[in-house]
Amino acid sequence: MILDVQVALKCSCIDMTDCLGQFLALIAKASSWCGKHLLWSVESIEESEEVQEEEHSRILPEIISMTLNISIKLLPSAAKCITVDMVHTTGEFISELLSLTESSIVDNKKIHGAAPDIARAAPVFLDETTKLCWAYSEAAKADNCKTSIPDEDTTVKHIEQGLASDVTRITLSTIQTLCKLGTYAASSGGSQVTLLNVSWKGVVSLLQSGKGMIEEKINVREIILTLLSLSIKSLRVAAETWCMPLPEAIVFLINAVRICSAYPSESMIIHKNIIRCALVITSASILLSKKPQLKAANEALVELLEPTLFVLLDTLMKSSEVTPDSKCQLARYFFENEEANSSDHMRQANQIEINLASLDCIFSTDSDVDHRNRALLPAELVLQTLLNILTSEDIYSYVLGFEIPALYGADHSPAVVWQPVYASLMQPLKTFMISAVASSAAWNELEAFLLENLFHPHFLCLEIITELWCFFMRYAETETSINIVSQLFLLLKFLASPEEVLVPLSTLRKVARSLCIILSYASSATVDRVYTCALNDENSSKSSILHLALLMEGFPFGSLSGGIKELAVKKMFSSFAGYLESYSKNHRAINAPPSNWGVIGFPVHALASALQRCEIKDDSIVDEKSITAMFKFTISLINMYGTAPDSVKDHLAKHISSMLDIIPNTRHLCAFSDRPVPSPVATGVMGLEPTSCMVVRPESRVPVLYGDFTLQSKLHT
Repeated sequence: MILDVQVALKCSCIDMTDCLGQFLALIAKASSWCGKHLLWSVESIEESEEVQEEEHSRILPEIISMTLNISIKLLPSAAKCITVDMVHTTGEFISELLSLTESSIVDNKKIHGAAPDIARAAPVFLDETTKLCWAYSEAAKADNCKTSIPDEDTTVKHIEQGLASDVTRITLSTIQTLCKLGTYAASSGGSQVTLLNVSWKGVVSLLQSGKGMIEEKINVREIILTLLSLSIKSLRVAAETWCMPLPEAIVFLINAVRICSAYPSESMIIHKNIIRCALVITSASILLSKKPQLKAANEALVELLEPTLFVLLDTLMKSSEVTPDSKCQLARYFFENEEANSSDHMRQANQIEINLASLDCIFSTDSDVDHRNRALLPAELVLQTLLNILTSEDIYSYVLGFEIPALYGADHSPAVVWQPVYASLMQPLKTFMISAVASSAAWNELEAFLLENLFHPHFLCLEIITELWCFFMRYAETETSINIVSQLFLLLKFLASPEEVLVPLSTLRKVARSLCIILSYASSATVDRVYTCALNDENSSKSSILHLALLMEGFPFGSLSGGIKELAVKKMFSSFAGYLESYSKNHRAINAPPSNWGVIGFPVHALASALQRCEIKDDSIVDEKSITAMFKFTISLINMYGTAPDSVKDHLAKHISSMLDIIPNTRHLCAFSDRPVPSPVATGVMGLEPTSCMVVRPESRVPVLYGDFTLQSKLHT
């Protein structure tokens, strides 16, 4: 047999068109002989390893290598001679060679380890076989499988009824062998890269060329699932060994994309597996970002795998072969989990502490673990559930303290940049908001969600809701933003109370702070409307409460138009002057407000808060008499504090604190602004209890104590 093969190898260098059939039969016979002896050698290892070593370890690899090399030279000629008889003969030849190649590489470790020539020849043979099948498929499909397109290098004959079945049989056999070899090469730890690439490239090529002929006889879904499984396995190996993601992972995903684009209907049947692969890759990126050692690996994952993954999903969503209902089903699966909604699963979820998924959980193939993981991934959460999860210490600390890589830049040359997790979280939420505006039903639900959660007790959730409202205000039309702010004021009115307005961390103040931040992104017309209609409503019993709460939390005076801003400042100074005059007329007694909804010292607190946000340049507002009255009032408050009962001291301390904000912000308007602070003021404040003069600035939101040094520098500013 070895002599026959050697002679055939020498003759293969000449033109073999006239005797191609004989050569194919000879090589098929040699392949069958090698296959039988391979099987015999494996079964006889335990009986006589010495015999196997002597008779087979040397001879078999040599014969197999020569057989593959001859086949490589025969296949191009066979691809040019497309007749029913030749295709049938070639089919028998291909079947024997594919079986031999698979056995020599996959099934027999002795052979593949002892024959590097086989490892070099096998990928070339597989590539030539793929080209042959492609040529046969094109010929079988041409002119309804009746004629082929003439070519000067091709022997073209009438294509009879049996050609299509033979071509299908050859193609199916080749695809099956390529899948087995590709899967084997994927488990070789990177030592079979050439075989890996050739195998899966051939699978994709033959599936594309054979569409319309082979889909009913081959399980396309199983091939896609294999590629997805191999990509996840490759990524897991990279994560566990702290190395760069293996290049095979991108190969698997790219080939999966190509197959899905050719067979979108088949792909939709396994859409859950495709989505799970997407979530695994995204989750892996989140997990790797917590390990500085894996920074390069994470960047490679984002740069290579994520774009390919999104193309995979985009292929299904844009395919004309996929029905709209199927596309909706695909989108819903990101947000729904029927198993997770069951009562048993919900009880289990309540008993499990919510935290970041571990590496084992992310890559687990267990369906129960998959359902539990999906409940932790932002991509498939309803908004309210997302906020609930963000209250977990493990989650919100990660969101605030870590960065993750993302692609940024032009479409053709994007670069990987690291951005805070918080920013990555806000981007899809803002995108969702834009999409929701296009649908009235979706926007109504989103609007209700945003309004309700302005009262959210958790700081991060409240920050997210506030930023979403700011995003909306920045781009909304004036009338729309005014309507929204009006609804926000209705919510704020439910919280209005004189007891909470002077408490820095009260619910009223926190919501007022959020509203002020939102208004800072609104147009001047919106802020003007809010001030004139909502805050300047003297007939409203709660107007003063809302007014003061917003002023103390930084109402954006700078956004008011010139005329309204000037009138607002003059009105506050007028109210303040009237309050000082009333104090003097009442023999230095601080009276309670006439309304149950009033605030003791409202003009003082309002002006103090406004001056921290608004610089006054009109020196006609304050004169020497006003400044003198301020000092007298402050000194009187300090003297009163020392003898006041405990129930009144808190109000007095807040009065003093507000006056200490007003004086330095108005003294520059008078000619005697450089005059030293009266000693009773400085001495009296130094004698106060340390916790008495506590004030909260809207810029810092942190209580500040005015000690003696701070007070002196503040008063002499």
